[in-house]
Amino acid sequence: MGRGPTLAIIAMLLLVGINGTEVENRSNLRDESIVMNQFGGGTSLEAQCSKSSFEDVFTYTWADFNVTVADNWRTAQIEALAWINGTMADDFRTFLDDLLDGLIPSGGDGWLSSDEREAVRSVAADCVEYTMTRVGVRDGEHHRGGPAVDWRNATWVEDGVSIAEWNMVPERHESARSCSNFGSTNCYEVPVAPDESRDCDTDANNPDECRIELMLSGTVDLHNIQSLETLTLAMNTSNISRATYTVNAPYVEGMRLSMFEECEGRDLLNGGSPTPIRGSCIGDGSSVATAGYDELGGMVLTIMPDRPSSFWPAGEDLFFDLTTIQPPTDESPIWTSAAPDNGTVWVYSSMASTLESTRVLVAEWNEIASWFSDEDAVSSLDLTCLEEGSNTNLVTDSRAIVVTMGHDSDYNIISCSAEDDSGQTTSVRDFLIMKGFSVNTQSNSLDVIEDLSLILSDINTQNPSNGEFLQVSLSIGIEWSGNSPIFYDDAILLNSSDSVAELMFSGDARIATPGPLSIWFKYSGEGVHERSERSEIALQKIGSPPILSILETKWTETEWEMNGMFSDPDGEDVTFTMYIDGVNIGTVQAFGNAWSVGPIDFRLFDVGLHTVSVRGCDASGMCAIAESSLNSTLALTSDVSEEIPERGDDDSVGFVPFPIYYSSIGILAAAFMYGRGHRGAP
Repeated sequence: MGRGPTLAIIAMLLLVGINGTEVENRSNLRDESIVMNQFGGGTSLEAQCSKSSFEDVFTYTWADFNVTVADNWRTAQIEALAWINGTMADDFRTFLDDLLDGLIPSGGDGWLSSDEREAVRSVAADCVEYTMTRVGVRDGEHHRGGPAVDWRNATWVEDGVSIAEWNMVPERHESARSCSNFGSTNCYEVPVAPDESRDCDTDANNPDECRIELMLSGTVDLHNIQSLETLTLAMNTSNISRATYTVNAPYVEGMRLSMFEECEGRDLLNGGSPTPIRGSCIGDGSSVATAGYDELGGMVLTIMPDRPSSFWPAGEDLFFDLTTIQPPTDESPIWTSAAPDNGTVWVYSSMASTLESTRVLVAEWNEIASWFSDEDAVSSLDLTCLEEGSNTNLVTDSRAIVVTMGHDSDYNIISCSAEDDSGQTTSVRDFLIMKGFSVNTQSNSLDVIEDLSLILSDINTQNPSNGEFLQVSLSIGIEWSGNSPIFYDDAILLNSSDSVAELMFSGDARIATPGPLSIWFKYSGEGVHERSERSEIALQKIGSPPILSILETKWTETEWEMNGMFSDPDGEDVTFTMYIDGVNIGTVQAFGNAWSVGPIDFRLFDVGLHTVSVRGCDASGMCAIAESSLNSTLALTSDVSEEIPERGDDDSVGFVPFPIYYSSIGILAAAFMYGRGHRGAP
């Protein structure tokens, strides 16, 4: 496969975070090109090693990483040891052998030799210097990064890495044999996948094929830390499990851990996940971290992540805020300027034909976290929201606020506050949850794709707290195929003081592809909490069939062909089928928005009238037909005594003279000549 120096990446993945979970379907690694591509690309050592970020291609039983920060906080020494036991050792050797395929003559042959092991060692140390670490350290005000901040700012020091292993190619192997791959007289090799009857003698003092140990030693540059007053240590633990990290820092007077956060859910595949507010991460408790001090007073962090690859692509980041500043005075939590004012109104809608209750999502935690401030993490605050006259907390397990509104209720008042660990609370703020209108549509499907028609009735924007009428701006949007909703430009102004019984809304739905549609509402206005909600209305957009046109039909001696243009109003892909006299015997060539059939030799058919049809169907199953009638008499009259030519040496089929053909025989021959084997370029 010619992967070149990427073989070295295995040994040092222990440092950048190798996955400790089982890898499935490892029997044919040579075909897993996608997995191999996860280790970067290109031909240079740097290109191959610098993009290692998908660690789920390798397994270990357990690993220990010991990190010692230098006294000047400019570098850190890392020592790593990993144990690979049982069938995981087979996985490791199989992976190495696959990487060697194309690099050396014996690579990829199902055997791993002692000489091949030396090839791994020769480039491992150089390769590790290009790999991305999972760790970053930054001084200055504590924060959680952002689009312009790369937390992986710790890099390897040049010529500061060494790699070692134990028992990668064990001499004590039931199937070991001698080899001479590189002219070495002491060469021996072992199969990467030994017989299932082998005995893993892990209790013996001598090594066998079921145990491997890998060792790494290296130095990383922490990049110009100027002040130790406030430091943020970040660590990406995505896809890491069964490992222990110990970070040993030098003594710094007053150094303490002011906050530890386990932040879940960063999208590793698509990116674009919002940066969490410091102190807002709830965490699932999968990663355990403790802080203490050694005998010299230096801080010691012990980190045990447990984030198996089954969580992919949802990632995990750990943040450690270190500081020498004395802890602040324990004050009461407060509402921030981002929080809604007391008396803010939440407007919602309901379907006019629905008799069940409506669940109103007031806010999710990623928004609520910005409402409060405290010297401790806001995730530790106890949030309470109560309905008027009820002691039931409306805050869910995910820390969202959800109110259930019956259809016989037009509004509800909820009272919210937050309490810290010391029992100190914020002031109480009251919020009004109010139904602004009912919505319906004349049918459950969009029969006409040009227009989305909604009926807004029972409009009520009068604030029951003070009797004033709210000016509510309502934007309507549609969502399809899992995309974010698209809102129409023209907003509707709701004001029930205008005595309008109902409002009609029509919107162009041609931007959406056929299939399920969801309707969204976005509310804003003075005193109105700006929010978006998915309505209870679910529609089905019915697509339009493709448009097919015929541009040209022509005869060339006894062969006939036809071409045309096509388009699909919904922008979907179109597939084609050809019929001759109602029988599917051929294919259609499509290029861009043009299609063509033929040339078709009509000596394969009876002389006379025929119909050639082209059927185009889009991805929604909507179809259209373009067809042409022809008479083959004139084209074939002068040729009835000629034999049909053979199709060439590759086909090895000769055709008998035309006059003895019946239609059924001709159709079979045409199916052979114009079927999939003779399809034009796609």
